[in-house]
Amino acid sequence: MKLFKKTSIVFLIVLSISISAVFFVKSESSGIKDDIDYVYSLTKLFMFKHSIIKNLSEKEARVLYQQKCYRKCHGEEVIRMVLLPPSGWIQVVDRMRAEIGVEMTSKEADVITNYLKETYPVPQSNLPYKIVKQIQRLLWRNDMGYGDVYADITYTTSEYLKSIGAPALIKKYDVENNIVFIISLTVHDGRLENYPLDELSYLRVNNKEYPANKGWELRFEAWDKHHREGIVKFKKEILDDKAEYFELIIRNMATKDDRIFRWNLPIVYPEGI
Repeated sequence: MKLFKKTSIVFLIVLSISISAVFFVKSESSGIKDDIDYVYSLTKLFMFKHSIIKNLSEKEARVLYQQKCYRKCHGEEVIRMVLLPPSGWIQVVDRMRAEIGVEMTSKEADVITNYLKETYPVPQSNLPYKIVKQIQRLLWRNDMGYGDVYADITYTTSEYLKSIGAPALIKKYDVENNIVFIISLTVHDGRLENYPLDELSYLRVNNKEYPANKGWELRFEAWDKHHREGIVKFKKEILDDKAEYFELIIRNMATKDDRIFRWNLPIVYPEGI
């Protein structure tokens, strides 16, 4: 019986890979090729789970992480920016299994933990965790979703990036010359459309609207197109000392209604910043 089961599994795997290969060769659509590549990765994950193969590639480890972890959360910002002790990712994965009930084997948990350690190294901040969380709450906005598309916005200032131990991003995002927002999108069913957020985003200051800089800088996109994260920028000269607030407006993204996110000015950071 065990031999029959193993033989059946191997046959199905070979059949899956063979069919995928045929479609891959014949298909001219990049979307279909991506789907086939994803199915192939899932096949390798199945083999790993049942001890048919012993190791996964970096690409396959990423798919496993996205399959088990990323689809369970609302946005990658909480993963990328969180402050953890050196053993933090071990604790996070253990808690996912014990408290949230995400199903994974011990081998899969080890792969995911190692992936998180390598992809999101623990940032070093000189500030107490409590202060960092206050800054995050101060600059983060979200909505309740329209058309099943949810948005998380982080007004990304120099103070924010320093507080999370990522000062190198100040230069990368040119924060000194721009008003920068990290925008994370999530859809629970189906796939995210390719929203050109640099064309859909406006900044309202003193009752006047300004378009975003050209170029939507992608930071992350999940394999299943459930999540996408990127950068939208505006010229800093838009703001003046008289502005009491500004609003980020995103139009025509899964709804005809404007999505409006507001920050009062000046931003008052906790003491010690």
